Amino acid sequence: MKRFAICLLAWPLCHAEVRTGRFQNRDSWVVDTPALRVSVMQSGGHVAEIVLKGGGEVNPLWVQNRPTLDAEQYDPVKHEKVYGGGAGARLMAGLVGHNLCFPFWGDPSDAEYRAGMTFHGETGIARWKRTRGSANTLVVSADLPESNTRFTRSVRVEGQIAYFEEAGENLSRWDRPVGWCEHVTLGPPFLEKGVTVIDASLTRGRVNGDGSGREFVWPSGMAETPIDLRRVRNIAQSGFVNNFLVDPTRQFGFFAAFHPRLQVLFGYIFPRRSFPWLSIWEANNPQMLTRGMEFSNTPTHGTMRALVKAPELFGVPAYEWLDAKGRISKRFAAFTARAPEGYKGVADVRVAGAKLEIVERETGRVIGLDFMVGSL
Repeated sequence: MKRFAICLLAWPLCHAEVRTGRFQNRDSWVVDTPALRVSVMQSGGHVAEIVLKGGGEVNPLWVQNRPTLDAEQYDPVKHEKVYGGGAGARLMAGLVGHNLCFPFWGDPSDAEYRAGMTFHGETGIARWKRTRGSANTLVVSADLPESNTRFTRSVRVEGQIAYFEEAGENLSRWDRPVGWCEHVTLGPPFLEKGVTVIDASLTRGRVNGDGSGREFVWPSGMAETPIDLRRVRNIAQSGFVNNFLVDPTRQFGFFAAFHPRLQVLFGYIFPRRSFPWLSIWEANNPQMLTRGMEFSNTPTHGTMRALVKAPELFGVPAYEWLDAKGRISKRFAAFTARAPEGYKGVADVRVAGAKLEIVERETGRVIGLDFMVGSL
């Protein structure tokens, strides 16, 4: 009877578990609670799904419409052309959902590519290990031999929010610059051309890598022409990467997306000091439909050579130093909720004590989610 009484007091945790699973016929870990299901791939560490339970379950994150495979199964002879070729093929062969880019974001140099380095650093091709956890918390880590670093991630699910705490550790005796990008990619059916609406706390922007000084201001962006970035255009093909500065007047940055027919609202909130940049990637073609909302410590697409050439943009640092034997840690959270019929979009996402408040555009109506104080 005493055990039963304790379970009643802690009902959500009694019905939560962390277990091994399968996602796209590959090994994963699953944090499964009454409200959310979060799956993390064991190869690559990708967050494959964050699904709000309770009818009409939809995964907002992008899952390739072709089979994927673990990085150690990748064979250039068999797979390179299948997954696009070049430096990105090995990563793309296993990529789903939310990919972590560390210790750089983007493409390797020509020399690094010839030496075997792939896109977005080592985390996306590493074999991760579970180190510890609890009924609602998964803790995993990956050793990155080429950069001599180690990465650790904790995923804790409480209510309708998944809380992430991550750390990058330098195992060497050398200081080094690092790029760190949380490469969140949205995909169908949640992402639909001309339908899904995306809002974010962004300001100044540029085309990725454009050194001409040409700028635009969110929600304006640039592909082949100036565009409104709140929706994916209903056209046959498009593709671009734009870099944006997260609003420097805010303590926390956010992006939030919702699908009117599915009535699903999904987004992330993060400390702006940890992630002062957000890059928007779109791939809209017969093979895929994606929108990447990539919050980051850098707007620079490349490894150390590229990072040190551009120490800042718009007067804001464009990378961080990871000291010898040092450690950098960051936190952020993903949230999801049901959006009511006729929802206008998101004007703001803010922390108000023990609530996460999602404020609707035009109406000012608030969706309030229980929030762990001090988690960010």
